[in-house]
Amino acid sequence: MTNKFFKIVSVLLALTIVIACGKKETIPNAASINVNNLKSIDMGGQKILLKYKFKKDEKLRYKLTTISNSIQTIKVDSLMKSNSDQSLTYVFDIEVVDVDKDNVAELDVTISSINFSTDANGQKLNYNSTAKLSKEEKDKFAEFETIVNSPYRIRINQKGEILEVTRIDKMADKMIKLKPEMQKITADQKATLIKNISEGEIKPKTQLLFRELTSKEVAKDSSWQSTSTATLAVFQVETNSVFKVEDFVKAGEDKIAKLSATLTSKSTGNKKGTQEGMDYVFDDPKVIGNGIILFDVDKGIMIKSETSTNVEMGVTVDGKDATQKMRHSIRKDLSINKNIVELL
Repeated sequence: MTNKFFKIVSVLLALTIVIACGKKETIPNAASINVNNLKSIDMGGQKILLKYKFKKDEKLRYKLTTISNSIQTIKVDSLMKSNSDQSLTYVFDIEVVDVDKDNVAELDVTISSINFSTDANGQKLNYNSTAKLSKEEKDKFAEFETIVNSPYRIRINQKGEILEVTRIDKMADKMIKLKPEMQKITADQKATLIKNISEGEIKPKTQLLFRELTSKEVAKDSSWQSTSTATLAVFQVETNSVFKVEDFVKAGEDKIAKLSATLTSKSTGNKKGTQEGMDYVFDDPKVIGNGIILFDVDKGIMIKSETSTNVEMGVTVDGKDATQKMRHSIRKDLSINKNIVELL
C-alpha cells in the first residue's frame, strides 16, 4: 500500500453548496463572491455565537481545490533545481442524515469526483475520475480510485469539529482489490489500513469543509486560537493558528462573518546528527500561513475559504561518496500549498 499518500502532515492542514432539498432558501454562491468587495454591516458591538446549523435531509455540495508548488535546490559541485506544480480538485456531495438533541449531526459524505494534474520538471500526469480508465490507469491512481464514489459517514458538532469518521471499510476493500500485493493482508493489517485512510486522508480533507469555530460569542475584532504539533524531519513543530473576526459583511441577503487566519510556528529538535557516515545539520524549519474564511451566520455554514501555507526547510550534509571523496552538499526545500473551499 502506498502509505506515503495517506500520511498527511497536520501542520499543512491547520490552515489549508448547499442545495437544500425541496427548499427555496437562497444560498450565496461562493464562486461569485469577491472577499475584498463585500459591504460591511454595523453590528453596534453586538456579540454573536458562530455555529453550524445542520438540518436533517439538507443536501450540501462543496468543491475543494488544493494547489501546490514545490521547489527543491541541491548544491554539490553544481546547482541542481527541480520544480513541481500540482492541482487537485474534489467535489463533495453531503446529506444530513440526522441531528441529535446535542446538535451533533451525522452526515453522509461522498467524494463524487476528483481531478488531478501535475507537472514535475516537464513530466506531466493527469487523472479524471469521470473519464473511462484502463486497468493500468486505475492501478496507477489506486489511491484516488479508492476514495471516489465511496460513501462514508461523519459525526460533527455545531462548532464544526469532526468527532468520528465511519464506514471506511469499503474503501479499504477497494484498495485491496486494486493492489494484488495486498490480497493476503491480515485482519490487523486491514484495520491499520482503514485507520490510515480515515485519519490520514478522509478526516483532514473533510475537516477543511467545516472550519472549527470558537465556543465563545464574538464581535468584530474578537479572536481565538488553536495549537497543534507535527513532525518535520528531526523537528517537533508546534503551530499556532489565530482566527480573528475582521468584519461582518453582507452576501446576498445573509450576514457573513469574515474571518482571518494566521499560522505561526516554533520548532524543537536536535539539528545535528550522523547517519550512515554522513554528518548533517538542519536549518530551523519555517512554517507560516494565512487566509480568509467566510461563514454564513444566518444559515450556519461555511461558504468560502482561501488559506495558504508555506513550509521551508534546509539541510547541509558532509561525508564521503561512493569513491570515498569528501562531499559538501546543501539542500533547500520550499513547499507552497493553497486550499480553496467553495460552496456550490
